[in-house]
Amino acid sequence: MQHAVNRLITVFLSITLAVVCLTAQAETVNVAKHGKKYMIGPPGHRITVLYLKGTPYQMGYAEGKLCDKEVHYMALQVAPLMMLGLQIHPSKVDQIWKLYQKHLRPDYLEELKGEAAGSGVPLTAIERLESMPDISEWHCSFFAAYGKATHSGDLLQIRALDYATFAGIQKYPSIKVYDPVHGIPFVNVGWAGFCGMVSGMNADGIAMSEIGDNWDMQTDSFDGRPLTYVMRDSVEFGNTLAKAVDLVKNGPRTTSLLYCLSSAKERQVRALETSHTKCYVYTPSTLPFPHLPDVVYMSMSMKSDWNQKLYEALKKVYGKIDVPIAEGIMHNLKTGSLHAIVFKPATGDLWVSNATFKKKAYDCPFVHFNLKLALQTTFFQ
Repeated sequence: MQHAVNRLITVFLSITLAVVCLTAQAETVNVAKHGKKYMIGPPGHRITVLYLKGTPYQMGYAEGKLCDKEVHYMALQVAPLMMLGLQIHPSKVDQIWKLYQKHLRPDYLEELKGEAAGSGVPLTAIERLESMPDISEWHCSFFAAYGKATHSGDLLQIRALDYATFAGIQKYPSIKVYDPVHGIPFVNVGWAGFCGMVSGMNADGIAMSEIGDNWDMQTDSFDGRPLTYVMRDSVEFGNTLAKAVDLVKNGPRTTSLLYCLSSAKERQVRALETSHTKCYVYTPSTLPFPHLPDVVYMSMSMKSDWNQKLYEALKKVYGKIDVPIAEGIMHNLKTGSLHAIVFKPATGDLWVSNATFKKKAYDCPFVHFNLKLALQTTFFQ
């Protein structure tokens, strides 16, 4: 009898200690200090804006607390639907995440732990959500142009994300501004509750876009850093184009992917053809498609006829490219079904359109946001 009582006391004390530890950890995060949430955009096309600063755990906790509804939706509704659509069992996703974990910065893992603690969503569910983009392939478009190619000579870059909307990922689009303890302040354009990056730009004028491909699928492996954190690395820690490219080229990668990187300060652009084992870096003059001075571009895949379509569209407006024309290219070609973005890295401007449940992103209005103005607000001072 006494043994049973002692065992109950031990269990009670263990639970109490765990609760105290969790509470103490949570109490170190002042959500108002580390996060701010507001909305922008016209009715029917509202976008959540999040300001986040502090340690990775503090930023993750603040997002989880401020966006608990969105995190629950993304991790517990969208991710399971995506796994169902991909016909992949959650246990297999868990195995893939363990491979990713070996290559991720500890900061990112701490951020996800914070988001789980702040939202109350199990960490495993959040990890499965974070795994989805790399497991699922999609075909997208990008270009970056400057100098002779654009109307004012300013560098412009697009990111057209083409992806199925059946799972409802488009419900809570977000623009997240991070001011991390380590790294460069940056903006992550995606969805509330999702910490990886599919489109982004930093305060040093580096912007990044991505396309899924299968050009070297025989070497595909999930034993590497998933694309969403390859992009986080380059945008969060790339203060020059060479550094941003190097983080892709010399980091552990997974599957066949294409990237676009631009640097407004250096007035340079690059397109990258990558796989688990290979990485080719192209300038406007070495691009393996018809050349346009001061332009790199890719669409859908390395071998897609869409590359010719995008080339012809760019050729028609060469020397005149501005923000409305860049938006129009995505609208006319019908690329950017989930979200479509124009970046102007020198000024910190971006224009983003997001899909609704009835319309593709390229048919929706573009909403303006400025990273530099955001970083000048009292929250970040």
